[in-house]
Amino acid sequence: MSARVIVFLVILALAYRLGQWIFRSLFVKSPFHHIPGPQPESWFKGNLGQLFNSKGLPFHQELVERFGGMVKVYGFFGDEQLYISDPRALQSIVIKDQDAFEETPVFVETNKAIFGPGLVATIGDHHKKQRKIVNPVFSVAQLRQLTPIIYEVADKLAGVLERETVQRLTKTGESVLDMSEWMSRVALETVGQTILGYSFDPLDSPYNNPYTSAVKELIPTIFSLSLIRQFAPFLSRLGPPSFRRKLVDWTPNQAVQKVKKMSDVMHETAQDILRRKRMAITQELEAGSTGSSRAKDIISVLLRANNQATATEKLSEAELTGQMTVLIFGAQDTTSSALSRILHLLSTHPVIQAEVRNEVRTKLREKRAEGDLSDRLSYDDVMALPLLDAVLKETLRLYPPVPFVRRTAVKERTIPYSEGDDDINPSSVTIPVGTTLFIGIAGSNRLESVWGPDAKEWKPQRWLADDKPGQPSNSRPRLPGVYGGMMSFLGGGRSCIGYKFAQVEMKILLSALLTKFEFSATHDRIVWNLSQIISPSVQTTTETPAGRVVEEKRGLPLLVRRLDEDN
Repeated sequence: MSARVIVFLVILALAYRLGQWIFRSLFVKSPFHHIPGPQPESWFKGNLGQLFNSKGLPFHQELVERFGGMVKVYGFFGDEQLYISDPRALQSIVIKDQDAFEETPVFVETNKAIFGPGLVATIGDHHKKQRKIVNPVFSVAQLRQLTPIIYEVADKLAGVLERETVQRLTKTGESVLDMSEWMSRVALETVGQTILGYSFDPLDSPYNNPYTSAVKELIPTIFSLSLIRQFAPFLSRLGPPSFRRKLVDWTPNQAVQKVKKMSDVMHETAQDILRRKRMAITQELEAGSTGSSRAKDIISVLLRANNQATATEKLSEAELTGQMTVLIFGAQDTTSSALSRILHLLSTHPVIQAEVRNEVRTKLREKRAEGDLSDRLSYDDVMALPLLDAVLKETLRLYPPVPFVRRTAVKERTIPYSEGDDDINPSSVTIPVGTTLFIGIAGSNRLESVWGPDAKEWKPQRWLADDKPGQPSNSRPRLPGVYGGMMSFLGGGRSCIGYKFAQVEMKILLSALLTKFEFSATHDRIVWNLSQIISPSVQTTTETPAGRVVEEKRGLPLLVRRLDEDN
Protein backbone atom coordinates (compact mmCIF):
# COMPACT_ATOMS: atom_id res chain seq x y z
CA MET A 1 0.00 0.00 0.00
CA SER A 2 1.47 3.34 -1.02
CA ALA A 3 1.91 6.44 1.11
CA ARG A 4 -0.88 8.10 -0.93
CA VAL A 5 -3.35 5.41 0.10
CA ILE A 6 -2.34 5.86 3.75
CA VAL A 7 -2.89 9.60 3.51
CA PHE A 8 -6.27 8.94 1.88
CA LEU A 9 -7.31 6.62 4.73
CA VAL A 10 -6.30 9.17 7.35
CA ILE A 11 -8.27 11.88 5.50
CA LEU A 12 -11.22 9.48 5.34
CA ALA A 13 -11.03 8.97 9.10
CA LEU A 14 -10.95 12.74 9.66
CA ALA A 15 -13.93 13.21 7.35
CA TYR A 16 -15.86 10.55 9.26
CA ARG A 17 -15.19 12.28 12.58
CA LEU A 18 -16.14 15.63 11.03
CA GLY A 19 -19.42 14.17 9.81
CA GLN A 20 -20.14 12.76 13.26
CA TRP A 21 -19.54 16.15 14.85
CA ILE A 22 -21.75 18.00 12.37
CA PHE A 23 -24.57 15.47 12.84
CA ARG A 24 -24.40 15.66 16.63
CA SER A 25 -24.19 19.45 16.61
CA LEU A 26 -27.29 19.82 14.43
CA PHE A 27 -29.55 16.98 15.54
CA VAL A 28 -28.44 15.55 18.91
CA LYS A 29 -28.72 17.36 22.22
CA SER A 30 -25.53 17.00 24.22
CA PRO A 31 -25.91 14.80 27.33
CA PHE A 32 -23.40 17.12 28.97
CA HIS A 33 -25.09 20.43 28.17
CA HIS A 34 -25.47 21.17 31.89
CA ILE A 35 -21.84 20.34 32.79
CA PRO A 36 -19.54 23.39 33.16
CA GLY A 37 -16.10 23.56 31.62
CA PRO A 38 -13.56 25.68 29.71
CA GLN A 39 -13.93 26.76 26.14
CA PRO A 40 -11.95 24.69 23.61
CA GLU A 41 -8.75 26.21 22.30
CA SER A 42 -9.81 25.22 18.79
CA TRP A 43 -12.44 23.09 17.09
CA PHE A 44 -9.77 20.72 15.74
CA LYS A 45 -8.03 19.68 19.00
CA GLY A 46 -10.36 21.08 21.65
CA ASN A 47 -8.58 21.26 25.02
CA LEU A 48 -6.13 18.43 24.24
CA GLY A 49 -3.29 20.87 23.65
CA GLN A 50 -3.77 22.17 27.21
CA LEU A 51 -4.30 18.78 28.82
CA PHE A 52 -1.32 17.09 27.14
CA ASN A 53 1.19 19.86 27.68
CA SER A 54 4.47 19.72 29.59
CA LYS A 55 3.43 22.94 31.34
CA GLY A 56 -0.16 21.77 31.74
CA LEU A 57 -0.22 20.95 35.47
CA PRO A 58 -1.75 24.33 36.45
CA PHE A 59 -4.48 23.84 33.81
CA HIS A 60 -5.38 20.43 35.26
CA GLN A 61 -5.67 21.87 38.75
CA GLU A 62 -7.57 24.93 37.52
CA LEU A 63 -10.23 22.65 36.01
CA VAL A 64 -11.04 21.27 39.44
CA GLU A 65 -10.74 24.53 41.36
CA ARG A 66 -12.79 26.56 38.88
CA PHE A 67 -15.41 24.10 37.67
CA GLY A 68 -15.64 21.42 40.37
CA GLY A 69 -15.46 17.63 40.35
CA MET A 70 -17.39 17.11 37.08
CA VAL A 71 -16.01 19.15 34.18
CA LYS A 72 -16.69 19.11 30.44
CA VAL A 73 -13.63 19.29 28.20
CA TYR A 74 -13.22 18.85 24.46
CA GLY A 75 -11.23 16.42 22.34
CA PHE A 76 -10.78 16.37 18.58
CA PHE A 77 -13.56 17.83 16.40
CA GLY A 78 -15.79 18.96 19.28
CA ASP A 79 -15.85 15.55 20.97
CA GLU A 80 -17.22 16.16 24.48
CA GLN A 81 -15.30 14.45 27.28
CA LEU A 82 -15.49 14.57 31.07
CA TYR A 83 -12.77 15.44 33.59
CA ILE A 84 -13.83 13.82 36.87
CA SER A 85 -12.43 14.17 40.38
CA ASP A 86 -15.68 13.97 42.36
CA PRO A 87 -15.63 11.17 45.02
CA ARG A 88 -19.19 9.97 44.30
CA ALA A 89 -18.58 9.74 40.57
CA LEU A 90 -15.19 8.05 41.03
CA GLN A 91 -16.78 5.47 43.32
CA SER A 92 -19.07 4.48 40.45
CA ILE A 93 -16.41 4.55 37.72
CA VAL A 94 -13.61 2.83 39.63
CA ILE A 95 -15.55 0.38 41.84
CA LYS A 96 -19.31 -0.01 41.39
CA ASP A 97 -19.52 0.12 37.57
CA GLN A 98 -15.87 -0.55 36.74
CA ASP A 99 -16.77 -3.05 33.99
CA ALA A 100 -18.56 -0.22 32.18
CA PHE A 101 -15.45 1.98 32.09
CA GLU A 102 -12.38 0.49 30.44
CA GLU A 103 -8.97 1.75 29.35
CA THR A 104 -9.26 3.90 26.24
CA PRO A 105 -8.58 2.31 22.82
CA VAL A 106 -5.75 4.83 22.40
CA PHE A 107 -4.08 3.59 25.60
CA VAL A 108 -4.63 -0.09 24.86
CA GLU A 109 -3.53 -0.05 21.21
CA THR A 110 -0.47 2.13 21.86
CA ASN A 111 0.68 -0.09 24.75
CA LYS A 112 0.01 -3.24 22.75
CA ALA A 113 2.23 -1.94 19.96
CA ILE A 114 5.02 -0.86 22.34
CA PHE A 115 4.98 -3.48 25.11
CA GLY A 116 3.01 -6.42 23.75
CA PRO A 117 -0.11 -7.97 25.35
CA GLY A 118 0.77 -7.21 28.98
CA LEU A 119 -1.41 -5.88 31.81
CA VAL A 120 -1.60 -2.35 30.40
CA ALA A 121 -2.66 -3.57 26.94
CA THR A 122 -5.53 -5.88 27.87
CA ILE A 123 -9.10 -5.29 29.03
CA GLY A 124 -12.08 -7.25 30.33
CA ASP A 125 -11.71 -10.96 31.06
CA HIS A 126 -8.29 -11.06 29.37
CA HIS A 127 -6.97 -8.51 31.86
CA LYS A 128 -8.57 -10.34 34.80
CA LYS A 129 -6.95 -13.61 33.72
CA GLN A 130 -3.51 -11.99 33.58
CA ARG A 131 -4.00 -10.22 36.88
CA LYS A 132 -5.04 -13.45 38.60
CA ILE A 133 -1.72 -15.13 37.85
CA VAL A 134 0.46 -12.01 38.37
CA ASN A 135 -1.12 -10.90 41.69
CA PRO A 136 0.54 -13.54 43.93
CA VAL A 137 4.07 -12.47 42.91
CA PHE A 138 3.49 -9.24 44.86
CA SER A 139 2.35 -10.97 48.06
CA VAL A 140 3.79 -9.87 51.42
CA ALA A 141 5.65 -13.19 51.67
CA GLN A 142 7.34 -12.51 48.32
CA LEU A 143 8.14 -8.90 49.28
CA ARG A 144 9.85 -10.12 52.46
CA GLN A 145 12.13 -12.26 50.29
CA LEU A 146 12.93 -9.29 48.05
CA THR A 147 13.82 -6.96 50.95
CA PRO A 148 17.53 -8.04 51.13
CA ILE A 149 17.88 -7.53 47.38
CA ILE A 150 16.53 -3.98 47.65
CA TYR A 151 18.93 -3.30 50.53
CA GLU A 152 21.88 -4.49 48.45
CA VAL A 153 21.04 -1.93 45.76
CA ALA A 154 20.37 0.78 48.37
CA ASP A 155 23.69 0.16 50.13
CA LYS A 156 25.52 0.21 46.81
CA LEU A 157 23.96 3.56 45.96
CA ALA A 158 24.95 4.95 49.36
CA GLY A 159 28.55 3.91 48.73
CA VAL A 160 28.54 5.51 45.28
CA LEU A 161 27.05 8.77 46.61
CA GLU A 162 29.68 8.88 49.35
CA ARG A 163 32.37 8.73 46.66
CA GLU A 164 30.54 11.33 44.57
CA THR A 165 30.26 13.78 47.49
CA VAL A 166 34.02 13.59 48.03
CA GLN A 167 34.81 14.07 44.34
CA ARG A 168 32.45 17.02 43.94
CA LEU A 169 33.37 18.98 47.05
CA THR A 170 33.36 22.72 46.36
CA LYS A 171 35.45 25.38 48.06
CA THR A 172 32.60 25.85 50.54
CA GLY A 173 32.77 22.19 51.52
CA GLU A 174 29.49 21.32 49.79
CA SER A 175 28.66 18.73 47.13
CA VAL A 176 25.90 19.23 44.57
CA LEU A 177 24.46 16.10 43.01
CA ASP A 178 21.64 15.63 40.50
CA MET A 179 19.42 13.45 42.69
CA SER A 180 16.82 13.04 39.94
CA GLU A 181 19.40 11.25 37.82
CA TRP A 182 20.47 9.06 40.75
CA MET A 183 16.88 8.22 41.67
CA SER A 184 16.21 7.25 38.06
CA ARG A 185 19.27 5.00 37.99
CA VAL A 186 18.63 3.33 41.35
CA ALA A 187 14.93 2.79 40.59
CA LEU A 188 15.79 0.99 37.35
CA GLU A 189 18.48 -1.12 39.00
CA THR A 190 16.17 -2.02 41.89
CA VAL A 191 13.32 -3.18 39.66
CA GLY A 192 15.82 -4.93 37.38
CA GLN A 193 17.27 -6.92 40.26
CA THR A 194 13.98 -7.65 42.03
CA ILE A 195 11.68 -8.22 39.05
CA LEU A 196 14.09 -9.79 36.56
CA GLY A 197 17.13 -10.76 38.61
CA TYR A 198 19.05 -8.70 36.05
CA SER A 199 21.39 -5.72 36.40
CA PHE A 200 20.66 -2.79 34.11
CA ASP A 201 22.93 -0.26 35.81
CA PRO A 202 26.13 -0.92 37.84
CA LEU A 203 25.62 2.46 39.62
CA ASP A 204 29.35 2.71 40.41
CA SER A 205 30.38 3.21 36.77
CA PRO A 206 29.00 4.67 33.54
CA TYR A 207 26.37 2.53 31.87
CA ASN A 208 25.51 2.02 28.22
CA ASN A 209 22.76 -0.58 28.37
CA PRO A 210 20.42 0.22 25.45
CA TYR A 211 17.44 -0.96 27.54
CA THR A 212 18.29 1.66 30.17
CA SER A 213 18.22 4.45 27.62
CA ALA A 214 14.99 3.15 26.12
CA VAL A 215 13.16 3.07 29.47
CA LYS A 216 14.39 6.52 30.47
CA GLU A 217 13.38 8.18 27.19
CA LEU A 218 10.16 6.34 26.39
CA ILE A 219 7.64 8.30 28.47
CA PRO A 220 8.71 11.81 27.31
CA THR A 221 8.78 10.61 23.70
CA ILE A 222 5.33 9.01 23.90
CA PHE A 223 3.93 12.12 25.58
CA SER A 224 5.25 14.27 22.73
CA LEU A 225 3.07 12.12 20.45
CA SER A 226 -0.09 12.53 22.56
CA LEU A 227 -2.15 14.08 19.78
CA ILE A 228 -0.94 11.64 17.10
CA ARG A 229 -1.70 8.71 19.44
CA GLN A 230 -5.41 9.55 19.29
CA PHE A 231 -5.46 7.89 15.85
CA ALA A 232 -3.94 4.62 17.14
CA PRO A 233 -7.30 2.75 17.34
CA PHE A 234 -8.03 3.58 13.70
CA LEU A 235 -4.54 2.57 12.53
CA SER A 236 -4.68 -0.67 14.57
CA ARG A 237 -7.49 -1.91 12.31
CA LEU A 238 -5.53 -1.44 9.09
CA GLY A 239 -4.57 -4.95 8.05
CA PRO A 240 -2.34 -7.54 9.76
CA PRO A 241 0.49 -6.70 12.23
CA SER A 242 3.13 -6.98 9.48
CA PHE A 243 1.36 -4.29 7.46
CA ARG A 244 0.95 -2.01 10.49
CA ARG A 245 4.65 -2.41 11.14
CA LYS A 246 5.30 -1.21 7.59
CA LEU A 247 3.10 1.82 8.26
CA VAL A 248 5.29 2.69 11.23
CA ASP A 249 8.44 2.16 9.16
CA TRP A 250 7.09 4.54 6.51
CA THR A 251 6.03 7.24 8.99
CA PRO A 252 8.38 10.23 8.49
CA ASN A 253 8.29 11.31 12.13
CA GLN A 254 11.43 11.25 14.25
CA ALA A 255 9.58 10.61 17.52
CA VAL A 256 7.61 7.71 16.01
CA GLN A 257 10.81 6.09 14.76
CA LYS A 258 12.42 6.62 18.17
CA VAL A 259 9.53 4.87 19.92
CA LYS A 260 9.77 1.98 17.41
CA LYS A 261 13.46 1.48 18.16
CA MET A 262 12.93 1.67 21.93
CA SER A 263 10.07 -0.84 21.71
CA ASP A 264 12.26 -3.23 19.72
CA VAL A 265 15.06 -2.96 22.29
CA MET A 266 12.72 -3.65 25.21
CA HIS A 267 11.07 -6.58 23.46
CA GLU A 268 14.36 -8.21 22.41
CA THR A 269 15.82 -7.75 25.91
CA ALA A 270 12.71 -9.26 27.51
CA GLN A 271 12.86 -12.27 25.17
CA ASP A 272 16.52 -12.85 25.98
CA ILE A 273 15.97 -12.61 29.75
CA LEU A 274 12.91 -14.87 29.55
CA ARG A 275 14.92 -17.51 27.65
CA ARG A 276 17.64 -17.47 30.29
CA LYS A 277 15.10 -17.62 33.12
CA ARG A 278 13.48 -20.69 31.57
CA MET A 279 16.86 -22.39 31.39
CA ALA A 280 17.62 -21.54 35.02
CA ILE A 281 14.26 -22.90 36.19
CA THR A 282 14.82 -26.11 34.19
CA GLN A 283 18.19 -26.49 35.93
CA GLU A 284 16.49 -25.90 39.30
CA LEU A 285 14.04 -28.71 38.61
CA GLU A 286 16.78 -31.07 37.46
CA ALA A 287 18.82 -30.31 40.59
CA GLY A 288 15.77 -30.64 42.84
CA SER A 289 16.23 -27.09 44.19
CA THR A 290 13.63 -25.88 46.66
CA GLY A 291 13.01 -22.97 49.01
CA SER A 292 15.98 -20.70 49.71
CA SER A 293 18.13 -22.02 46.84
CA ARG A 294 15.63 -20.88 44.19
CA ALA A 295 15.85 -17.55 42.39
CA LYS A 296 13.60 -15.06 44.20
CA ASP A 297 13.09 -12.43 41.50
CA ILE A 298 9.49 -11.80 40.50
CA ILE A 299 9.72 -13.15 36.95
CA SER A 300 11.18 -16.45 38.17
CA VAL A 301 8.28 -16.73 40.62
CA LEU A 302 5.84 -15.85 37.83
CA LEU A 303 7.32 -18.47 35.49
CA ARG A 304 7.01 -21.18 38.17
CA ALA A 305 3.39 -20.17 38.80
CA ASN A 306 2.70 -20.14 35.07
CA ASN A 307 4.17 -23.63 34.68
CA GLN A 308 1.73 -24.88 37.32
CA ALA A 309 -1.30 -23.04 35.93
CA THR A 310 -4.08 -24.77 34.04
CA ALA A 311 -4.11 -24.58 30.24
CA THR A 312 -6.83 -21.90 30.27
CA GLU A 313 -5.02 -19.73 32.83
CA LYS A 314 -1.48 -20.10 31.46
CA LEU A 315 0.10 -16.98 29.95
CA SER A 316 1.49 -17.19 26.43
CA GLU A 317 5.08 -16.32 25.53
CA ALA A 318 3.98 -12.91 24.22
CA GLU A 319 2.00 -12.25 27.41
CA LEU A 320 4.98 -13.15 29.60
CA THR A 321 7.36 -10.82 27.75
CA GLY A 322 4.62 -8.18 27.89
CA GLN A 323 4.41 -8.51 31.69
CA MET A 324 8.18 -8.21 32.03
CA THR A 325 8.36 -5.01 30.01
CA VAL A 326 5.31 -3.46 31.65
CA LEU A 327 6.46 -4.24 35.20
CA ILE A 328 9.90 -2.74 34.62
CA PHE A 329 8.58 0.27 32.74
CA GLY A 330 5.71 0.91 35.16
CA ALA A 331 7.88 0.68 38.25
CA GLN A 332 10.84 2.76 37.11
CA ASP A 333 9.66 6.24 36.13
CA THR A 334 6.90 6.49 38.74
CA THR A 335 9.24 5.45 41.56
CA SER A 336 12.05 7.78 40.51
CA SER A 337 9.55 10.64 40.22
CA ALA A 338 8.18 10.01 43.72
CA LEU A 339 11.64 9.61 45.27
CA SER A 340 12.88 12.82 43.61
CA ARG A 341 9.87 14.72 44.92
CA ILE A 342 10.33 13.36 48.45
CA LEU A 343 14.02 14.32 48.56
CA HIS A 344 13.20 17.78 47.24
CA LEU A 345 10.51 18.29 49.89
CA LEU A 346 12.75 17.01 52.68
CA SER A 347 15.52 19.34 51.49
CA THR A 348 13.15 22.29 52.01
CA HIS A 349 11.76 20.88 55.31
CA PRO A 350 14.95 20.12 57.27
CA VAL A 351 13.14 19.58 60.57
CA ILE A 352 10.97 16.81 59.14
CA GLN A 353 14.02 15.33 57.39
CA ALA A 354 15.86 15.19 60.75
CA GLU A 355 12.83 13.60 62.44
CA VAL A 356 12.59 10.85 59.80
CA ARG A 357 16.33 10.21 60.12
CA ASN A 358 16.02 9.95 63.89
CA GLU A 359 13.08 7.55 63.55
CA VAL A 360 15.08 5.18 61.33
CA ARG A 361 18.22 5.41 63.48
CA THR A 362 16.25 4.78 66.66
CA LYS A 363 14.85 1.59 65.20
CA LEU A 364 18.32 0.51 64.07
CA ARG A 365 19.70 1.08 67.58
CA GLU A 366 16.88 -1.05 68.99
CA LYS A 367 17.83 -3.83 66.56
CA ARG A 368 21.48 -3.61 67.58
CA ALA A 369 20.51 -3.83 71.24
CA GLU A 370 18.71 -7.05 70.36
CA GLY A 371 21.90 -8.42 68.77
CA ASP A 372 21.16 -7.62 65.08
CA LEU A 373 24.29 -5.91 63.72
CA SER A 374 23.28 -5.95 60.06
CA ASP A 375 22.32 -2.24 59.96
CA ARG A 376 19.26 -3.26 57.99
CA LEU A 377 15.61 -3.14 58.97
CA SER A 378 13.34 -6.05 58.16
CA TYR A 379 10.30 -5.72 55.92
CA ASP A 380 8.03 -5.45 58.97
CA ASP A 381 10.33 -2.92 60.67
CA VAL A 382 10.56 -0.53 57.72
CA MET A 383 6.85 -0.76 56.95
CA ALA A 384 5.99 0.11 60.57
CA LEU A 385 7.88 3.43 60.75
CA PRO A 386 5.02 5.95 61.17
CA LEU A 387 6.73 9.19 60.11
CA LEU A 388 8.45 7.67 57.08
CA ASP A 389 5.09 6.23 56.10
CA ALA A 390 3.43 9.63 56.60
CA VAL A 391 6.02 11.42 54.43
CA LEU A 392 5.53 8.87 51.66
CA LYS A 393 1.75 9.03 51.79
CA GLU A 394 1.56 12.81 51.95
CA THR A 395 3.94 13.21 49.00
CA LEU A 396 2.04 10.70 46.89
CA ARG A 397 -1.23 12.42 47.83
CA LEU A 398 -0.22 15.96 46.99
CA TYR A 399 2.18 15.16 44.16
CA PRO A 400 1.17 11.87 42.50
CA PRO A 401 3.69 10.93 39.76
CA VAL A 402 0.78 10.30 37.35
CA PRO A 403 -1.73 13.17 37.75
CA PHE A 404 -4.50 11.66 35.59
CA VAL A 405 -5.53 8.58 33.64
CA ARG A 406 -8.27 8.10 31.07
CA ARG A 407 -11.15 5.70 30.64
CA THR A 408 -13.78 5.12 27.96
CA ALA A 409 -17.41 4.13 28.55
CA VAL A 410 -18.13 0.69 27.07
CA LYS A 411 -21.65 0.59 28.58
CA GLU A 412 -24.05 3.46 29.16
CA ARG A 413 -24.28 4.39 32.84
CA THR A 414 -25.89 7.14 34.91
CA ILE A 415 -23.55 8.13 37.73
CA PRO A 416 -24.06 10.51 40.68
CA TYR A 417 -21.80 13.41 41.56
CA SER A 418 -21.79 16.22 44.09
CA GLU A 419 -22.57 19.59 42.55
CA GLY A 420 -20.77 22.29 44.50
CA ASP A 421 -20.89 21.69 48.26
CA ASP A 422 -24.20 19.82 48.13
CA ASP A 423 -23.35 16.26 49.11
CA ILE A 424 -26.85 15.50 50.39
CA ASN A 425 -28.74 15.87 47.11
CA PRO A 426 -26.28 14.81 44.40
CA SER A 427 -26.73 15.50 40.73
CA SER A 428 -26.31 12.81 38.09
CA VAL A 429 -25.11 12.50 34.52
CA THR A 430 -25.75 9.80 31.91
CA ILE A 431 -22.55 8.82 30.14
CA PRO A 432 -23.06 7.38 26.63
CA VAL A 433 -20.96 4.54 25.20
CA GLY A 434 -17.74 5.82 23.67
CA THR A 435 -17.33 8.81 25.99
CA THR A 436 -13.76 9.51 27.09
CA LEU A 437 -13.25 10.29 30.77
CA PHE A 438 -10.27 11.84 32.52
CA ILE A 439 -9.85 10.53 36.08
CA GLY A 440 -8.30 13.45 37.93
CA ILE A 441 -5.88 11.79 40.34
CA ALA A 442 -4.11 14.96 41.45
CA GLY A 443 -7.37 16.91 41.50
CA SER A 444 -9.20 14.42 43.73
CA ASN A 445 -6.16 14.09 46.00
CA ARG A 446 -6.43 17.82 46.74
CA LEU A 447 -10.15 18.18 47.36
CA GLU A 448 -10.90 20.16 50.51
CA SER A 449 -14.13 18.20 50.91
CA VAL A 450 -12.02 15.06 51.36
CA TRP A 451 -8.81 16.29 52.99
CA GLY A 452 -9.87 19.46 54.82
CA PRO A 453 -9.08 23.16 54.34
CA ASP A 454 -5.32 22.48 54.31
CA ALA A 455 -5.64 20.00 51.43
CA LYS A 456 -3.16 21.88 49.22
CA GLU A 457 -0.45 21.93 51.91
CA TRP A 458 2.24 19.29 52.37
CA LYS A 459 1.60 18.15 55.93
CA PRO A 460 2.79 14.63 56.80
CA GLN A 461 1.36 15.14 60.29
CA ARG A 462 -2.16 14.59 58.94
CA TRP A 463 -1.33 10.88 58.67
CA LEU A 464 -0.24 10.72 62.32
CA ALA A 465 -3.49 12.13 63.73
CA ASP A 466 -6.11 9.92 65.38
CA ASP A 467 -8.60 10.84 62.65
CA LYS A 468 -6.43 9.75 59.70
CA PRO A 469 -7.56 10.51 56.12
CA GLY A 470 -9.56 7.81 54.39
CA GLN A 471 -10.62 5.99 57.57
CA PRO A 472 -14.19 4.66 57.76
CA SER A 473 -14.79 6.75 60.87
CA ASN A 474 -13.89 9.91 58.98
CA SER A 475 -17.04 11.96 58.24
CA ARG A 476 -15.66 13.37 54.98
CA PRO A 477 -16.32 11.83 51.54
CA ARG A 478 -13.95 9.00 50.66
CA LEU A 479 -12.10 8.29 47.44
CA PRO A 480 -12.07 4.72 46.07
CA GLY A 481 -8.28 4.46 46.10
CA VAL A 482 -6.50 1.23 46.98
CA TYR A 483 -3.85 3.07 49.04
CA GLY A 484 -4.46 5.47 51.92
CA GLY A 485 -7.84 6.62 50.64
CA MET A 486 -6.14 8.48 47.77
CA MET A 487 -6.17 7.89 44.01
CA SER A 488 -2.40 7.77 43.45
CA PHE A 489 -2.42 4.00 42.82
CA LEU A 490 -6.01 4.05 41.55
CA GLY A 491 -8.51 1.47 42.83
CA GLY A 492 -10.72 -1.40 41.73
CA GLY A 493 -9.70 -4.02 39.21
CA ARG A 494 -7.17 -1.75 37.46
CA SER A 495 -5.37 -0.48 40.55
CA CYS A 496 -1.58 -0.57 40.44
CA ILE A 497 -0.70 -4.24 40.90
CA GLY A 498 2.71 -3.41 42.40
CA TYR A 499 1.74 -0.68 44.86
CA LYS A 500 2.92 -2.67 47.90
CA PHE A 501 6.22 -3.36 46.16
CA ALA A 502 6.60 0.37 45.42
CA GLN A 503 6.08 1.22 49.09
CA VAL A 504 8.72 -1.11 50.48
CA GLU A 505 11.16 -0.21 47.71
CA MET A 506 10.90 3.53 48.36
CA LYS A 507 10.97 3.15 52.14
CA ILE A 508 14.14 1.05 52.08
CA LEU A 509 15.90 3.40 49.64
CA LEU A 510 14.93 6.46 51.70
CA SER A 511 15.88 4.90 55.04
CA ALA A 512 19.29 3.88 53.66
CA LEU A 513 19.97 7.36 52.24
CA LEU A 514 18.64 9.46 55.11
CA THR A 515 20.71 7.66 57.74
CA LYS A 516 23.91 8.44 55.82
CA PHE A 517 23.27 11.78 54.09
CA GLU A 518 21.70 15.17 54.65
CA PHE A 519 19.97 16.80 51.71
CA SER A 520 19.60 20.58 51.37
CA ALA A 521 18.09 22.78 48.68
CA THR A 522 20.25 24.79 46.31
CA HIS A 523 19.32 28.23 44.98
CA ASP A 524 18.24 26.70 41.67
CA ARG A 525 14.67 27.18 40.48
CA ILE A 526 13.12 23.71 40.27
CA VAL A 527 10.04 23.26 38.09
CA TRP A 528 7.99 20.09 37.69
CA ASN A 529 6.88 19.15 34.20
CA LEU A 530 4.13 16.89 32.91
CA SER A 531 5.13 14.17 30.46
CA GLN A 532 2.44 11.78 31.65
CA ILE A 533 4.78 11.07 34.59
CA ILE A 534 5.95 14.21 36.38
CA SER A 535 9.68 15.01 36.37
CA PRO A 536 11.87 17.90 37.63
CA SER A 537 14.02 20.32 35.73
CA VAL A 538 16.13 23.39 36.49
CA GLN A 539 14.91 26.66 35.03
CA THR A 540 17.36 29.47 34.33
CA THR A 541 16.63 32.98 33.12
CA THR A 542 19.22 35.00 31.21
CA GLU A 543 18.94 38.64 30.20
CA THR A 544 20.24 39.20 26.67
CA PRO A 545 20.19 42.23 24.34
CA ALA A 546 17.33 40.52 22.50
CA GLY A 547 15.34 40.05 25.71
CA ARG A 548 14.88 37.52 28.47
CA VAL A 549 15.75 33.92 27.61
CA VAL A 550 14.31 31.09 29.73
CA GLU A 551 15.97 27.70 29.47
CA GLU A 552 15.35 24.38 31.20
CA LYS A 553 17.50 21.33 31.80
CA ARG A 554 16.26 18.08 33.30
CA GLY A 555 17.55 17.42 36.79
CA LEU A 556 17.22 18.02 40.53
CA PRO A 557 20.45 19.45 42.00
CA LEU A 558 20.62 19.11 45.79
CA LEU A 559 23.36 19.77 48.32
CA VAL A 560 24.41 16.39 49.71
CA ARG A 561 26.45 16.08 52.91
CA ARG A 562 27.81 12.80 54.27
CA LEU A 563 26.81 12.27 57.91
CA ASP A 564 28.74 10.60 60.67
CA GLU A 565 26.94 8.15 62.93
CA ASP A 566 26.47 10.84 65.60
CA ASN A 567 25.22 13.59 63.25
